Amino acid sequence: MLPGMKALLNYHPLFVHFPIALWCGALFCEALSAWRRSDEWHRTAVKMLYLGTVAGIVAAFTGWMAQKSVVPDREVQDVLEDHELLMLITTSVAVALCMFAYFMRQQFSANARRIFLIGLVVLCVLLVFGADRGGFLVFHYGQSVDLTTTH
Repeated sequence: MLPGMKALLNYHPLFVHFPIALWCGALFCEALSAWRRSDEWHRTAVKMLYLGTVAGIVAAFTGWMAQKSVVPDREVQDVLEDHELLMLITTSVAVALCMFAYFMRQQFSANARRIFLIGLVVLCVLLVFGADRGGFLVFHYGQSVDLTTTH
């Protein structure tokens, strides 16, 4: 009934897209907040960051569980290590930004908002590089997908 689910070797692919969408959405909303000088867009950006960070932690956990489905080939393992490191750094930056947003919530000055926006840009740049390595594992090396499953 669900051939895509049947072809999954682990649950990591089900969760990775949430932090990507939510963190990029947070950057978009915070940029809109800066442009429109809107507290509402800023609050939306912070909420998206929080949700994306929870999703990022879930994605990291499922990623660690998925490591056993990656072939032990050295070349593939090198890409996996790059992906893991970049995404752990990315998630750590997200946690730090969450803490910054939480502790600044009562006094989010214009300077604090600029720092927050810059932090979100850094977060999304790291995200792009880390997600690229994950996509490379799947689409170049065919990792974590059962290519033998037929209709």
